[in-house]
Amino acid sequence: MGRLKIKKFLNHIFKFKSLVPSISEKFHWFNRQFYPFLLKLVGVVCIIILTIWGLKKVWNTLIDLSIFKVSPATLTFNLPPWMNNRFSEDIKQVEALHGQYSMYERDITHKIAKVYGDIVLVKKVDLIKRVFPNKLNIKLTIRKPFIFIKKGDNSYLVDDECVLLPKEYYKFSDVDYVSPYIQSRKLSRLPLPGKEWNDKKIKAGIELVRFLRANNIHKLFNIVSVDVTNVHRERYSGKSDIVLWTENNTQIRWGCSSLFKRPEELTDEEKLQNLLSIAKIEGTSLKQMEYVDVRWSKPVGKRWRN
Repeated sequence: MGRLKIKKFLNHIFKFKSLVPSISEKFHWFNRQFYPFLLKLVGVVCIIILTIWGLKKVWNTLIDLSIFKVSPATLTFNLPPWMNNRFSEDIKQVEALHGQYSMYERDITHKIAKVYGDIVLVKKVDLIKRVFPNKLNIKLTIRKPFIFIKKGDNSYLVDDECVLLPKEYYKFSDVDYVSPYIQSRKLSRLPLPGKEWNDKKIKAGIELVRFLRANNIHKLFNIVSVDVTNVHRERYSGKSDIVLWTENNTQIRWGCSSLFKRPEELTDEEKLQNLLSIAKIEGTSLKQMEYVDVRWSKPVGKRWRN
């Protein structure tokens, strides 16, 4: 048995030795075939990398040309008729936007929208779109003045959301927000431009003026101002919260604002009907009247003394 095992072992060794030359030949053949392929592959990869680098270099050079540049200083704006040219000049010189920008810059529209959205006069940035090669289509919603607020010799301008606006950018002729104006002897602290003026008196005046303009009452009766001094009083004094003053110095005692209306008081529509009923007798100029009071179901008035 021992001799048989030794003989088998020797036979395996002889067979392995006969296979070694064959394996070695195949390994050399594989090397001869693989190395040229590897060299070609490395060459192709290098060419691809160099091509991509070259194309990127050419692309960056092309987009850096002045034809693909846009500058806020060259923008033109079609302003609404109630704004003057100062706004279109100042918006070109916003400190946060300076120099030139590439039209291919990834976040150029977001950057400009963010800066313009922070401007006091801009209510909303509706659209910023690239128009190649070097234009931007920009659409802004500008805050429009609604009414003047007067306190003594000082005057302020607000929009319909009671946001304080800088007066230097707006026109004051041939515009509908100059008259009537709101007046008061006492107002809350003045906010910064672009911030809401959180004053109940002003908000009550705005609400009433909106109603008057919707019905064209301010023109029919030549109303020049809306006095809100007594709005939201702590104590009941019998005085009218809101008083309208006409061109002939007639008082129209309107009562409470619809924002703070007492349960027993008439609505604005009912007060308007009272005013129109008086106008049928006295005329819309009310020039013979010292005051008219439309707060109650039966309106009253007083004529000037001769």
